[in-house]
Amino acid sequence: MGKFELLISELSKYQRVIIQTHDFPDHDAIASAFALAFLLKYKGLKPFISYQGYIDRVSTKNLIDWLDIPITKSHRLGLQPSDQIIVVDGCVGEKNVTDLPGQEIAVIDHHQVSAPGFVMYQDIRPEYGATATILVEYFNHFSLAIPPKIATALLVGLTFDTAHFTRAVSPADMDALRQLQQIADLQMVNRICRNQLEFHELALFESILHTMKREQNCIYGSLPEDCPKNMLGVLGDFLLSVNEIDIVVLSARNSERVFVSLRSECDRNDVAKIVRETLNSRGIGYGGGHAHMAGGVINQSFHASEELEYIYDLFRPSIELGWS
Repeated sequence: MGKFELLISELSKYQRVIIQTHDFPDHDAIASAFALAFLLKYKGLKPFISYQGYIDRVSTKNLIDWLDIPITKSHRLGLQPSDQIIVVDGCVGEKNVTDLPGQEIAVIDHHQVSAPGFVMYQDIRPEYGATATILVEYFNHFSLAIPPKIATALLVGLTFDTAHFTRAVSPADMDALRQLQQIADLQMVNRICRNQLEFHELALFESILHTMKREQNCIYGSLPEDCPKNMLGVLGDFLLSVNEIDIVVLSARNSERVFVSLRSECDRNDVAKIVRETLNSRGIGYGGGHAHMAGGVINQSFHASEELEYIYDLFRPSIELGWS
């Protein structure tokens, strides 16, 4: 943590600090940025939480609204080259982190990424289930009590990113869970975690059942054009809850590109590696994530009748089928 204190000392020279999440911020990204902003304010800095992209998941909007989290689109901040940027729950150079005006000075993340050498401070812990856990440890390092509202947000982020503590959970995550449960508004945590869907999105469950293709323990499926991107993850987790399914590959297109989401509870299939080798290495798109959960973008679109077969042909060679 000595390097983090050096970072704070360096940031004290500047008028403001921008805490940037990845372009489509989820609960963990927003909660971690919220916690970091509080910590930096405590240290006398002037932080702003920002993102570029959009938020289309009702539970994420509820997290922001119900906890009064001050996050704003980057173009509203009038960013300047002198602004110092800390990227949280994402990494400089990744395709889902827009290069904003300003100097990227730090990365705090739990994904399988590598920060560029010019970044002054890097704290990347892919063994952690959530970036929220890293922020809990920051508060503990400074012996700073976590306010109930911050603890509530962090517990929501930790709960979502570990799928209610059923995947990628480290001992540090469990320590954070025990600590946050003593402080957070558990009724609010449960309310945010329960309300994940809007009524009109229920039709997408029926849609995926009509399009999916099963091969042993793997399911492929495509969603209607312009389907909310967040529903790929929601439906992927839903399908993964089926006893006979260990791997899920879903896609959703718009007029310009195709979003893909992969889920795995099979140790033989590291879906982050599969996405990188299938999209990044071939130059047809980009993506990444975790061994159990990953996503990406294909830089072209297809007719509805072609999409599912294309996705199947693209990813099938990299997926190992069968049960252990």
